[in-house]
Amino acid sequence: MALARAARHWANPRQGRITVDPTPATVTSAFLARDILAALGRTAYAPTHSPVITAQPAWRAAACWITIDDIRQLTVLRAHMLTPERTEQLSVLREVTGIRLILIASGATTGERARLTTHLAEAGLAGELEHLDTPAALRLFTQHAAPRPSLPSPRPARQQPSTTRSSAATVAHGAPPARRSAPRLFGQHRAGLLAAHNWLAWHRATLPALPDQRDVELFLSRLTALSPTLEYTTARIHGARDGFAAAGLRLAHPADLAAAGGPGICTVPFTAQVAYRISRAVPGPTQVAALAALLCTGAATDRLVHATVDDVHHDGSRLALPEPFSGEYDQDHPPPRVWYAIPPHARPYLQAARLFRQLEGAPGHFHLFSKSFGHRLKALVKDASHPIPTLDHPHPGPAWHHQARLLRT
Repeated sequence: MALARAARHWANPRQGRITVDPTPATVTSAFLARDILAALGRTAYAPTHSPVITAQPAWRAAACWITIDDIRQLTVLRAHMLTPERTEQLSVLREVTGIRLILIASGATTGERARLTTHLAEAGLAGELEHLDTPAALRLFTQHAAPRPSLPSPRPARQQPSTTRSSAATVAHGAPPARRSAPRLFGQHRAGLLAAHNWLAWHRATLPALPDQRDVELFLSRLTALSPTLEYTTARIHGARDGFAAAGLRLAHPADLAAAGGPGICTVPFTAQVAYRISRAVPGPTQVAALAALLCTGAATDRLVHATVDDVHHDGSRLALPEPFSGEYDQDHPPPRVWYAIPPHARPYLQAARLFRQLEGAPGHFHLFSKSFGHRLKALVKDASHPIPTLDHPHPGPAWHHQARLLRT
C-alpha cells in the first residue's frame, strides 16, 4: 500500500511521469488503454455523448498523447495481473514512444510472478528488466517526488462584445482607429502596422518579387486568428494595410469582412484554457484536432472534412484546406488550397492527429479528420462544451484572407 501511494504521488504529467492503476475485474486491453488515457488527463470511459473509444484507437491515442505531452515514464500498478494481450500492447507502446516502463508487482505470489515473467518474455521485455525490492522501489519514487502544480481549470467561454457588419465596414474603410475609436483599438492598429513592416522586411530579404498568395494568406490568418472580436480584427487589418501602403503596396480585401468569414471573423482565441477544456473532454486525437481546426480557422465542416494528412505541416503550424468549389476534381487535379496559420496552443493537437494517422498506416491523401464530422459532430461538440462560431454562422464562400490580394500601387 505504501508503494502504491508513493507511485501515485510520484506521478506528474507535467514532469513527464504518469501512474496507471488498472481497473479491477477487467482483462481486455481496451480497458488498460483507457486507464492510460485517464492518467494522461483525457476522458476515458464515459464521454457525455460520444461512443466510448475502442481498443486499437485507444492504444494509438495513448501513444499520440504520450509523444505530444512528452511523457517519459509510465508506472503500472498490480502488474502481476497483466494478461498476455495487455503485456504485448505495453511492449508495442514502449517501442513506439520510447517510454520507460515501471511495473509494480508487490504482493504477488510466486506463481503470479512467474506468470508475469513469462508474459514479459513473450512480449520481448524480459531481457531489459531491472528488478527492485520494495525498499529500493520506495526510494525510487520518494526521492523524485515533488509538489504537483495545479492544472488550469477550464473557464467558461467569455462573452465578447458584438460588432455589427456596418460598423466593421466603417472601421475597415473609414478613418484610422487611432482617431475615431477607443484607445484600445489603437494598440490593435499598431500591432497590424508593425506586423506588416516586419513581414515585408523578412520577405524582401528572401524574395525579389512579391510574396506568393500562400504567404499572404498565412500572414493574414496569423495576424487575426487570435483576435477576440470583429472590431479588433478590422483594426489589425487596417493597420496592416497602412503598413503595406508605406511600402508602396496595396492590401485589397472584401469590403464586408463579416459576410466573408474566416480567421478573426468566426474564430475564437485559442488560449491555454480552451486547449485544456477540449483536450480533456475528448480522448481521440483526430477529434480534438477537428475541434481545434473549427475554432482556429472558421472554415465550414464541408471543407474540413476533405483535409488530408499531408495538409498539416509536420509541426502543426499550418493547415491547408480545399477552396470552396463547384466543379469536378480528381486526385491528379485537386482543388486550390486555402492556407491557415495555426495558433501555438492548437499546434500539438494537429501534430497528434497527424501522428495518429501515421500510426494506423494511413497514406498522405487519407482524410485527417475522418470519423469526426457528419452525425458524430453534434455529440463531439457537446462533449467539448465550447461554442464554435462557424457552426452557428457558416460562411460557404471563400474566406476573407483567401480573397485578399497584395498588389503594387
